[in-house]
Amino acid sequence: MSHDADIAVLGASSVGATGCPVWQPVVPLTDDEQDVEGFGQAQVFQALGVSSLPYQKDANGFAECLMLKNVGGRDAVCVGARDTRSGKIVGNLKPGDTVIHSTGPSQSAQLQLKEGKQQAVLVTLDFDGETMAIVLDGKNGKMQIAARGAIWQIEKDGSSTISEPGGAAIHMGGGQINLIGTVVLGGGTANPAQCIMLGPMTGSPGGAASVPLVPAKGVFIGQ
Repeated sequence: MSHDADIAVLGASSVGATGCPVWQPVVPLTDDEQDVEGFGQAQVFQALGVSSLPYQKDANGFAECLMLKNVGGRDAVCVGARDTRSGKIVGNLKPGDTVIHSTGPSQSAQLQLKEGKQQAVLVTLDFDGETMAIVLDGKNGKMQIAARGAIWQIEKDGSSTISEPGGAAIHMGGGQINLIGTVVLGGGTANPAQCIMLGPMTGSPGGAASVPLVPAKGVFIGQ
């Protein structure tokens, strides 16, 4: 039995009864979009550890697959696919790079593996389109987590800094912790805080005099 190969346009997709993806390939016969040969729900053979469903056709394009006909008693099986709407990601690849990404038109979630830069980058878009990322930078020996204007960065010497959009930060390095910003001890953000006052020193056998209250304006205690 001959096994013919063809390139098909992918329509609807779903997860089949066996828990594996099934795609619906159709082969255009003419320029008329309605004039196609359909193959129903075709089984899909993808790389081990990778399972995906193509995004439906829209004004920007469609996914297509390489399809084998008359295989193992099946009319057709899909053995590979591509989507030209992913061109903006592919265009950023350098020799040796690999990227895994979601299949929608925005490719909103990506795992970028960069050979030359020695980076592994996990990226996604949040609810308002801002980028959130985890970056492992082997070339510079750094790690960074960035989201919503906040950054946690670990340097190659093991020191680290956690900062937030308002300017507050914690720096840890060389056995020392530095707190940048107004420090509030306890109480949480919902409760008011009082700055620490240094209490009066009473007289002592050595004759030390009392001192007035002195506010420690950089440290606050919340209730």
